[in-house]
Amino acid sequence: MKSPWLVAFSVTLISMMELLDVTIVNVAIPSLMGSFGASVDEISWVSTGYIVANVVILPASGWLSAWFGRRRYYLGSSLVFVAASLGCALATELWQLVACRIVQGLAGGGLLGISQAIIYDVFAKDKVSTGLALYGVGVMMGPTLGPSVGGYLIDTYSWHWIFLINLPIGAFAILLCWLCVHDSANERRPQHIDYLGFALLALGVGSLQVLLERGEHWDWLESDLTLLCLLLASLGLAGFCYWERRAATPIVDLALFRNREFFMGSVCAFCVGFGLYSTLFMVPLLLQTLLAQSAYQAGMVIFPGALASAVSTLVIGKLSQENKIDERVFVSIGIVIYAYAMYLHTQFTLQSSPDTLYWPLIIRGLGLGMIFVPLTNLAMRQLPPALVAVGSGVLNLMRQLGGSVGIAVAVSLLERGAWARYRQLSEQVSEATLGNSAWQSPPLDSANPRFDPLLLALRETQNQAQMLGFSQLFGLLGAVMLVGVPMVLLMRNRKPIVPPEQEG
Repeated sequence: MKSPWLVAFSVTLISMMELLDVTIVNVAIPSLMGSFGASVDEISWVSTGYIVANVVILPASGWLSAWFGRRRYYLGSSLVFVAASLGCALATELWQLVACRIVQGLAGGGLLGISQAIIYDVFAKDKVSTGLALYGVGVMMGPTLGPSVGGYLIDTYSWHWIFLINLPIGAFAILLCWLCVHDSANERRPQHIDYLGFALLALGVGSLQVLLERGEHWDWLESDLTLLCLLLASLGLAGFCYWERRAATPIVDLALFRNREFFMGSVCAFCVGFGLYSTLFMVPLLLQTLLAQSAYQAGMVIFPGALASAVSTLVIGKLSQENKIDERVFVSIGIVIYAYAMYLHTQFTLQSSPDTLYWPLIIRGLGLGMIFVPLTNLAMRQLPPALVAVGSGVLNLMRQLGGSVGIAVAVSLLERGAWARYRQLSEQVSEATLGNSAWQSPPLDSANPRFDPLLLALRETQNQAQMLGFSQLFGLLGAVMLVGVPMVLLMRNRKPIVPPEQEG
């Protein structure tokens, strides 16, 4: 049998590559707009298509693994992901790029959903925490590295390389997986294909994700498109839950949610995704819009926090394996540390330098690193072996959906909060110039022949209002994460039963 550590390294590398692609495209938007002659609205589907496809396939990944066989499905998804990456780099039309990104998302969702299940299979129960710790490093580092890696590749080469970078990494990871990953003895091939269940799942989750991705652009409930997505998501998810309880071979066995630990863990995973992805989106935005950092520079500011998260994840994984401290304590302390880091984020000002941001980001990384491994253990430890793959996909889905909700809420609240603050502050400058035209005016400086001190003051007021909006938002993110503490404390920390031959 292959070394479990080699298996864990293989699936971690592939998952890290998949998660890198979630955020790496964001910094390429201006370059893509120029290359394809597309508007912001059109080019945004490059990101939206990937994420929608990702979340549609995640909950079904366990069923697909059982149908095709784990080894075949995992290797096939890896090959398709790398091939779609090449297709993205070679695209000459926008529709080709979007289509390849959707294929990437479908393949990547399968990889992410099965990776944890593979680790649970190859490690003994009393050693699985260390394997999960390595995997957790990839989960935390992947999306964090996206902006800096993407910024460097675009500045040095071209946007094509944000996709071409997947080819050598993917080829190496596929070789390792071909050597290491095998079918699971716990999976049984379903006798029938649940076509209706999958269709309802795709309709419900896909519509919900489109709503979250595009809701702010469509002005939420003021738009017929938003209402249509909300209706389709409601019908799809309600129909899916009704049908899956009666299907002979359900895509997702809803018995998962009768397990209290898994249900509470899913809620906590949603909160963690809310905090992780919203801050990964907002901190680079703050650095680039108000503190005049490039995408690459912003990535370098964030990088020490990612390293702190990696170190924290590995240390907590080792401590979880030793079973010396209740894992609920780790998760609760991690959440409190994250909330404290968000409090430090609320102290950022327009005069803050990148150097002053390092420690709050490092503290945030330490807190997040304390959560991943023990929370996964608490949620999945008591699941029957046959449900581990499905549970892994659903847990990843909840984290991804939490991230999507977090980003959607953060963008909306930032815009509205900053505008409200601007109205208050601008009254002290001049009521005569209050309005949208001042809010949206281009940057002004004293060298401009049309320089107007009053408009310049209003521009400074706008920047201050945006900073106050960020501050308010960071406080909210910390408060949302604290909701997870009572959920964690309601979970039962049952220790795994270790067979006698594995003891000592």
